[in-house]
Amino acid sequence: MKPAPLRAAILALDGCYASSLAGFGDVLHVTNAHLSRHQHKTGTAMARSFSWQFVSHKGRPVTACNGLALNTAVPLPEEKLDIIFIPGLYYSGHDGFERMLEAAEPQREWLKAQWREGAALAANCTGTFLLAETGLLRGRQATTTWWLERLFRERYPGVNLQLRSMVTEEDRLWCAGASASYLLQAVRMVEHFCGANTATLTAKTMLIDTSQTTQLPYLPLQMETVHSDTMVAKAQHWLLKHFAEDVSLPELAAALSVSVRTLIRHFNSVLGTTPLTYLQNLRIEISMTLLESGDLSIEEIANQVGYQNASSFTRLFRKQVGATPAAYRSRFTSLATG
Repeated sequence: MKPAPLRAAILALDGCYASSLAGFGDVLHVTNAHLSRHQHKTGTAMARSFSWQFVSHKGRPVTACNGLALNTAVPLPEEKLDIIFIPGLYYSGHDGFERMLEAAEPQREWLKAQWREGAALAANCTGTFLLAETGLLRGRQATTTWWLERLFRERYPGVNLQLRSMVTEEDRLWCAGASASYLLQAVRMVEHFCGANTATLTAKTMLIDTSQTTQLPYLPLQMETVHSDTMVAKAQHWLLKHFAEDVSLPELAAALSVSVRTLIRHFNSVLGTTPLTYLQNLRIEISMTLLESGDLSIEEIANQVGYQNASSFTRLFRKQVGATPAAYRSRFTSLATG
């Protein structure tokens, strides 16, 4: 007897990314094809298949951020589900995004009720904010899109944010990073519910690279921070001019006519880091640009950003970025020229 399929709902919201909304269902569709083929060949079920619906609040039509009209006509189900997927939401700015989150109160209450009944909740990219709004992530690990890290931390300080991870899971709460990571997230969930063999078949069929498990290579280390601290701004400008030199804290403080203690206090308050760590990240970020756009050797790049020892530079780069300089260059020059 064929086991009952796992029941999934894909939550459609105004302003969502159509790719992650539909793409999650596409992964389940390909998985089902492999499960069906296996059962046809062997006469036995490899694992439970999936059934899913695209749902919305009161079954109302929604419009994706790219203008695509989505006519789900299916209200939020009251019966118990196994999986609910929350797609990424377009970030139009702080105020608009906050209004979007506030307007989703019915969806939040529905998500909480379904989780209490045993459903797994999965959120992608900015959809993780909606999941965090339920309060379920408090005290649990999560990830989110890297470029909204500061906003996520400020809004949900009780969440154990693991920004380096592409996908996290704890207590049936799945989170994925920036937009396209929904593919890896979906494959991971297929593995959880259907086993590694089925997940591998699905990933191979769809050319999903499951080896990319960290967001680090994609993170600008000096994420833009808007602030009004004149001292820190002058220090940032000075460090940019002298990044390749052997800089000391007393030298930087003297250039700004302040004490070392004052300098450190301002950096920690405004940027959440120390001046020398900022300099180190600045050097790595400049080296990333050189690796992407030029043909300098690793040794030459190390020297240009202030490191006399290429081995030390490589170790530091790998620690900060999650890949060696050579691997980073191979990946991103391929993307640029491919």
